[in-house]
Parts: sequence; structure tokens; C-alpha cells
Amino acid sequence: MNLAIEAWREKVMAFDRYMEDIRGEEQGPGHGRSVFASEPVDPYRTDDPALNGLYEVVGEGAEILDVGGGAGRFALPLATRAKRVTVIDPSAESLELLRTRVAEFGFTNLTAVEDRWEEAEVPSGDVALCSWALHHVVEAAPFVRKLEESVKDRVVILEMMATPVSQMAPFYERVHGKSLTPLPGVQDLLNLLWAMDIFPDVTMVRPEIPVLGTDLDSTLEKLRRMLAVEEGTDADERLRAAADELLEESGEGLTVRGASMRRQAIVTWRPTRGGSSNGVPN
Repeated sequence: MNLAIEAWREKVMAFDRYMEDIRGEEQGPGHGRSVFASEPVDPYRTDDPALNGLYEVVGEGAEILDVGGGAGRFALPLATRAKRVTVIDPSAESLELLRTRVAEFGFTNLTAVEDRWEEAEVPSGDVALCSWALHHVVEAAPFVRKLEESVKDRVVILEMMATPVSQMAPFYERVHGKSLTPLPGVQDLLNLLWAMDIFPDVTMVRPEIPVLGTDLDSTLEKLRRMLAVEEGTDADERLRAAADELLEESGEGLTVRGASMRRQAIVTWRPTRGGSSNGVPN
């Protein structure tokens, strides 16, 4: 197997092993995403640099497959401009939140499919979008190939240099006594795609402060869910001590002291029939 593809697999599997240790095998891969997916978002917001970058790439009137789109952080605003948005996600919890928000805002062009992308059967679209989800996929190469096979125009992947769960690494060490292997980020993604003869365009998104929460109580609750910590336990005491040591106030909310700015990239390309791809723009 190609070294870049194998390195990707090892990172995801190592992270999943850590999570199984603290949560149990029944949780499965990708757990923790619902912690972020449950946060409410405004589909008409104008101050989201990643979303604004996606608008530039996707354009208006497209049929979009939002793979791993969860509760609709990007699917909802894209639906304000798209012809159709189909969210494919295995999380019943996230899709229930999505359907609630679809009803709340009155969207009629957004549908949800509860299934793993690898098994899902959905009509093709103009664009396949995968945001903040690929880094949880062990077998990323066939996942990406299916994205290519399902579109008429382009594949768009939104990924971070350091994934959101990296923020919990110092808390994990203090609570559970182990170092946490990071999930794959943008550099790993590019190595993976190059190994697949895919040569994409890459656009960096304006960096942001990596905020964990707006106040201490909500931040601790989020960290408890991510780290499988029950309130009032010895582990919770260690978590609170870590929060006192690590958290600091920023202009946007609570962040980890000394944390780097959150940097994201929009990675996009048009598949070609021969299986290789390129990022040549219009």
C-alpha cells in the first residue's frame, strides 16, 4: 500500500483506539463530531470565512452532495443558493437536528440520508462537499474515489491544519494520562491525494481563534462529552484542574492558552474520466 495512504490509516486508527479505551467500542469511529454538530448556526451568516470561501468555489444553482454534513453547518447556508442539497451522514442525532433546523427555516430543497457514504445510494450532484469529516475515515482513498464518481463538476474538501479534536489533546493527557495521536490534517490530505494522482487547487481560509466555548460551564460540558468524563468523578476533578490551568479568555470566548490560530484549507478539483484528476480552474 502507498505510504501516504497507510500513514493516513494509521493516524485514524490510533485515534479511534484511544477513544475506544475511554468510551467503549460501541461508540464507533467519528464520535465527538456531534459535540460540534449540535452547536446552532445561522444559515444567513456573513462572517464565516470558511463558508464565504465555499460560496466562491461552489457558486449558485448547484446540486450539492454534502457528505458527512451532520446537522447542517454548511448545508443550511448553501441551501439558500443551491438548487438542491443532499446531506449524507450516519449520525441519527445530527440528522434529527438538521431536520429540525430545515423545518425551522422553511427550506424545501434540502434532504437528509442517514447512511455511511461508503454504502449510500444517492443521485449524483454537481458538487460533492466533505467538510471536517474525512479525517475520521480510515479507508480514505475509496471514500474519495466515490466522491469523484458521484459528481458532474467538482469535489470540494474543507479541512483543517489541526482538527478540532486537537484542542482536547492537553486535556486528554491530564485526565487520562496518555498522549493523543492527532487526526490527519491538510498536509496529510494533500499527501493522500497526490498518492492517488489527484492534484487539487488549495485555497487557505482566513485564520480564526480556536474557541472552545463562550463560558466555563458550557466549555466543561463539551469537554466532558468529548473525553467521556462524568461530572463529580475523580476524572472530572482532573478536568477542572486542567481547565483552570489551560483555558484563557479571548475576545471570542474561551481558548486553550498558547493555541495556534485555526487554519483551514478548501481543497478542490475536477475529476477526469481516466481516474486521475487535476485542479485546473475554469
